[in-house]
Amino acid sequence: MVIRLKKNKEKAVLNFHPWIFSGAIASGESGIVAGSIVRVESIAGDFLAWGHYDPKSQIRIRLFSFALSEDGSQEKFWSSKWNSIYESKKKLLPKDTTGFRLFHSEGDGVPGIVVDCYNQTAVLQIKTPGAQNLREWLVSFLSNKGFETILERGEKLEDKSSGNVIFHKGTESEPIFLEHGIKFIADITKGQKTGFFLDQRDNRALVSRYAFGRTVLNTFAYSGAFSVYSLLAGAKIVHSLDISKQAIEICERNLHLNGLSPMIGEGRHKSLVLDSFEYLKSMESNFYDMMILDPPAFTKSIGTVNQASRGYKDINMRAMSKIQTGGLIFTFSCSQHISFDLFKKIVFGAAKDAKKRVRILHHLTQSPDHGYSVFHPEGEYLKGLVIQVDGDT
Repeated sequence: MVIRLKKNKEKAVLNFHPWIFSGAIASGESGIVAGSIVRVESIAGDFLAWGHYDPKSQIRIRLFSFALSEDGSQEKFWSSKWNSIYESKKKLLPKDTTGFRLFHSEGDGVPGIVVDCYNQTAVLQIKTPGAQNLREWLVSFLSNKGFETILERGEKLEDKSSGNVIFHKGTESEPIFLEHGIKFIADITKGQKTGFFLDQRDNRALVSRYAFGRTVLNTFAYSGAFSVYSLLAGAKIVHSLDISKQAIEICERNLHLNGLSPMIGEGRHKSLVLDSFEYLKSMESNFYDMMILDPPAFTKSIGTVNQASRGYKDINMRAMSKIQTGGLIFTFSCSQHISFDLFKKIVFGAAKDAKKRVRILHHLTQSPDHGYSVFHPEGEYLKGLVIQVDGDT
């Protein structure tokens, strides 16, 4: 099946961008089934790339090969590609780490496929019709790599009726894995995303560098990974704040796994099942000298960027207003449509309105196993800053 692009629409493909939008297509769509492999050509009939077709998406074609001889129709092509990624990812892992992202969709040249690994458990998210056609080969590949449990999750965990959680192999539902030698539970059947936020691994390690002796507030704490790192690094007090009781329960189990349970009784750790926005608004000033702001994505479309920007500005302004002078804030956005430049402007606006002198100490991003292609800058979704609030302006 051949799809031809409109005149002058081949430039992005020649620059190895993996997406072709509906408006770039001149002809060839009639009768093509979702998930089909299509050959993409210029208006003159020159070969450009191979990709998977999706008639229901504005991104009509997701490209996976720019070589004429590699059309993706054979299992050998995919198993070779996946194995190359597997070997590369293993070399990126820090010592004593068994949790990592194996396949990162377009970032690894495998559009629509996300696989996170937790020790001997692999969790799949298959997001496009083309990727769905590769499911059987993918499960076979992971099984041959020695994964004892292979589970697939849908995008919307609340939609239980659609067979959202499927065990292709094994039964492990809460694998325990290592990150820099620290133990964590991945809540792979009930938790967010694939059960844990592996993309923050290096940023958690940086928190360890600054946490000693500090009073730390971990907002939107989820399973408490930033809290565990802070306590192990010698933080004086850590408060873990999340609106989900289930998340806080996992947080406390993670404390127990790492021998930190006594700190709850000693008053060094407190769990708070509260709304982070409301807590930041009402909390005591000058109590915390380190805060972590890692909210969920506030926008998933370009049309709600302004609303999301206001949300990010609000939480940063409140944190700046309440933190001790000289305190540190680790602040993040995981919204793809919020660029790094825009995020810094949001933090600037928050500092201006809070009337605080703020310095940027670090620029942060997703861990290396979540790397994005230089040809696909949209893959840089996690943006973070470490800022120091030096006092009033």
